[in-house]
Amino acid sequence: MPYDPTEPEIDEALFERQDWTQSIYGDVKEEMPPNMPQALGRGFRMRTYVDSDHAGESLTRRSRTGFITFLNRAP
Repeated sequence: MPYDPTEPEIDEALFERQDWTQSIYGDVKEEMPPNMPQALGRGFRMRTYVDSDHAGESLTRRSRTGFITFLNRAP
């Protein structure tokens, strides 16, 4: 399987904009342990892509699902 490290071209205009500023849980805050160590290093970006093929196998009609997760640009 070849690996293509380039960022995919996705037209974001195709996706409906959502307002994620409100939560169904109200104004909650995550409790952090008082003895938690400080974060070190740089942040990272994690992306996961999923694809499925419902009953796509022509002989057995089995479905297939695949996914790949990238941490920064590495799978």
